[in-house]
Amino acid sequence: AYFLDRRQWKSTPSALGGLERVHQMGADAMCLLITGHLKSAGPAVRMKRTQQPKTETPNHARARLAAALQNRDLMKTVGEYEENLPLSTRAVRELRAMFECLGGDGCTLGPSSIENNNCFDHLSPASSKVVRTDKIGSGYFCNLTKQTLKTGYPHLDAYAEARKAVAYKSLDAYYRHLKDERKKNLVTKQTEDVAISSSASENALFIDASARDAVRALEQAMVVVAGEKSIYRCVVSPTSSHTHDDKNVPPKYKTALVSSYSHVVSSVVDRIMDIIEVSFMKDIGLSMMQVAFSSEEHSSNASIRYTASGAAACLRILDGVRMLGPSLAKLCEIASSSFNKKLTDKFNHTPEASLPGQLCISIHRVTVKNCSRALEFLAKAITNDPLHGEKHRPIDARVSIVSSEVVRAIRLVAPFVSAYKSVTKRRALPWDQNIGEDAGDMVSFIKFLIMRLLHNLQGKALNYTKDPGLDSQAKSNLFMMNNTFYLLEQLGTDPTTSIMYDADGEIDGQEYKVEGDWFVEKVGKMFDTEKNKYLKHWQVLNNHLSSVDSNELSYQKDNILTRESGRLLKSRFSGFMEDFEKTISVHKKLTVIDPNLKSQLLEDVKKVFLPRYRQFFDKYSKIQFSKKNMEQYLKFPPQKVDTMIDEMYCTI
Repeated sequence: AYFLDRRQWKSTPSALGGLERVHQMGADAMCLLITGHLKSAGPAVRMKRTQQPKTETPNHARARLAAALQNRDLMKTVGEYEENLPLSTRAVRELRAMFECLGGDGCTLGPSSIENNNCFDHLSPASSKVVRTDKIGSGYFCNLTKQTLKTGYPHLDAYAEARKAVAYKSLDAYYRHLKDERKKNLVTKQTEDVAISSSASENALFIDASARDAVRALEQAMVVVAGEKSIYRCVVSPTSSHTHDDKNVPPKYKTALVSSYSHVVSSVVDRIMDIIEVSFMKDIGLSMMQVAFSSEEHSSNASIRYTASGAAACLRILDGVRMLGPSLAKLCEIASSSFNKKLTDKFNHTPEASLPGQLCISIHRVTVKNCSRALEFLAKAITNDPLHGEKHRPIDARVSIVSSEVVRAIRLVAPFVSAYKSVTKRRALPWDQNIGEDAGDMVSFIKFLIMRLLHNLQGKALNYTKDPGLDSQAKSNLFMMNNTFYLLEQLGTDPTTSIMYDADGEIDGQEYKVEGDWFVEKVGKMFDTEKNKYLKHWQVLNNHLSSVDSNELSYQKDNILTRESGRLLKSRFSGFMEDFEKTISVHKKLTVIDPNLKSQLLEDVKKVFLPRYRQFFDKYSKIQFSKKNMEQYLKFPPQKVDTMIDEMYCTI
């Protein structure tokens, strides 16, 4: 204040230079002290006393965050850590004193000639500059966050660089701990002989754990930013001083204050951005899926199981981003709207979101983009499921693995109703070109997956008919029956029970059922059509069961039919036996695993011919139409036929 009141100097230049050197030495020393205090303080977070379960399911995580947002106590619920001021009382007093001393024009001797060099790169950069410039997994997303801050106020630069390093290291160390923990858990499961893939990227548990850890890292980023905000408000912001008067704070200094805080938190948001993209591209494996689908050969990276796990993991990350993203962006902002307007008028600058704010927007944009890709990969995997090979088209016509995998996929993605809506609100999908409110919901996506599955099953069924052997057509029909009945059992609604949804319209995936008449009508009609085709294989037996007119039967003495009349009945009995033996030998080797379907199908087969055969047998077995071989023609009494039919179909 003494020197500011005396703008004209009468001292010699050497005396003035000496004063400036002394002042600069003092300012530099205080900057070093600021750096020392803020770096040695460590992270502005501490472990909570009560911990969230580390194996939290997506539904539990969503319910926890939704309840916290509704009650406005998000920071109490988020993460395993909580914000904490890491500075002692003495350090706080020293830091406040130094910031008050150097604040405004205090860092220069005489009138300020400070020019804000790169403040706007952090305060309000052009959106075209906030793009990925570093390799995924490098630890950085945008090179703007790696630039050294030059506000023209060395104490603010010292604060920003010191806390930037600490905040970045805090989040980076937490994420590395999560990765190590995930690998240890994977090794433990392998040691315990848990059925697990040799490739971690193909394992559903690993993929889900990667998504869970990405959301945990996002929660940790919020806590770290909240802690840095506490430090800023406690020791850096001029409002922490008892003698603060906003009118005495120069606009350029206000700009530098906001830029310094943005510089700190942008490093945290930049790190979480890279973490999320690593989760998408490497841990979940979207990059490997892209390569697999670009190749003509079928790969495990393009399998339904792998892509379904990936789609569910991506939606889980999006669930966390859509719920936590707005709060994270709000924590990253420090300036009021009125200050931003003054800033625009002062420097003739078009206002855009701050660097951390734009990084938050990029997180949401990248997450939505990768989710849409994962959903497309899942749909492609179902469409492209191979039509040949015993693994994909069972030799005994049992339920195909593609059906069970699609049911699993539907149950995995079904809970993420709101996350899916976030995707369709911003991106057109191959099965739904609408965007925004006109776009379809999760039900429309599940319908698309089921229709793709049915089309794939029909292709497999058609290939059965091209196989050699008498059972080719029967296998085709029974294959479709097995699979459609399985879908109805697994996904069809039960009229006696109601589906329970939570407040956000979400549902537990394991309890998911396809609502709407279209599913039962489409799949049920396909089942009935194939069953009718299958039963026609048994209809041929009725060709031998037509009654013989009494006028056509002539008797000899001793109530024995003549040779010509006997041949009529012999041909019918022998024809039935021949076709029955041939038909049952074909069908008894087929597989019907579901006991309900087996019971239903056996009864339907019996209804085709057994009542008529029983009537035919009871009527004509009493007549002596063969002198020596009656037992041979009557070796299949109705009760034996009934028993033989009950023994059809393998169940293993």
